[in-house]
Amino acid sequence: MRVTVQDGRANGGSATMLANWNVPGWVLAWWAAIPLIIALSANAQSDLLDKSPHKTGFITVNKVKLHYLDWGGAGETLLFLHGMNGTAHFYDDFAPRFTNQFRVLGLTRRGHGESDMPETGYDTATLVADVRQFLDALKIQRVVLAGHSFAGDEVTRLAARYPDRVTKVIYFDSAYDHSRIPKNLRWKPLHGVIPEVLPTNEESESPAGHRRWVVRIWGEKTGRMIYPMIESTYSETHEYGKIKSPTLAFFATGYCPATPSSAKCRGFDRQKILSWIESLPEPERKDAQEVVQAQHKYYEEEIKHFRSQIPNGRTIVFTNADHVCFIERQPDVLREMKKFLSQ
Repeated sequence: MRVTVQDGRANGGSATMLANWNVPGWVLAWWAAIPLIIALSANAQSDLLDKSPHKTGFITVNKVKLHYLDWGGAGETLLFLHGMNGTAHFYDDFAPRFTNQFRVLGLTRRGHGESDMPETGYDTATLVADVRQFLDALKIQRVVLAGHSFAGDEVTRLAARYPDRVTKVIYFDSAYDHSRIPKNLRWKPLHGVIPEVLPTNEESESPAGHRRWVVRIWGEKTGRMIYPMIESTYSETHEYGKIKSPTLAFFATGYCPATPSSAKCRGFDRQKILSWIESLPEPERKDAQEVVQAQHKYYEEEIKHFRSQIPNGRTIVFTNADHVCFIERQPDVLREMKKFLSQ
């Protein structure tokens, strides 16, 4: 099943939904896998008062104490996994909408939020072991698994390696196999005048340089956690063909314009980004344009790859939505999820 949604309206068929590709050039210039890097800022937790109706819990599994939220409900368990540098609180408004049908939980992975931050264990295999042992500790045998952004790696591996534990799979702009990113798009900076968030040429030349960049941007403590996660996602091949559960995948291919500063999910002013690229001198402008074009091709290929690997899955493509689509396009996502979960 293939569905394209533009401006909130769903249309059946395999439309060419990537024609109006608009992405933040400053992000593309460095990080080819845009959902991951956007998640670093989009998933940062706000200081707003937590009004979500949940219970907070801590549990020690795999030698690490993990924080989780329990929104209650009865029936089968629905577990939400957050993106990089976020926490389970990112689902505070969204998760309670499913308690009439499921017991709803959200897990904060190691190194994030109130969970422990050990020195090691940020590879995908260990993170999935954390999730599996978390379910074991709560005596949950089977689960509906939903993940955003970076969590796509965890969702795919858990569903593929432990098919008897996962009844259904939901991806929130997270069904991207980053091991398929072309080498020339990895750790790629612009040359010349670049935003401060991008690595210098020296920081882009070696793994040691990449690590220095991460520490420079996020600090020593958080950087020790983020760097191995980024490293791991480059080597984690998504074994979609081994997933036996029904799947629903949301893709967001054109990020939303700047949203109000008070919004939980902040978008990007695309026109300002495109104007900035146009203002660059050569060869910087050409480099930026080539990266945008290459990124367009990569995401188009990833959506096709996902559909070819899971031909019976349901895909929803938002052609003008934010990476955190379950917030920015909540009515559409809720409608499609509830339809999928009721089948």
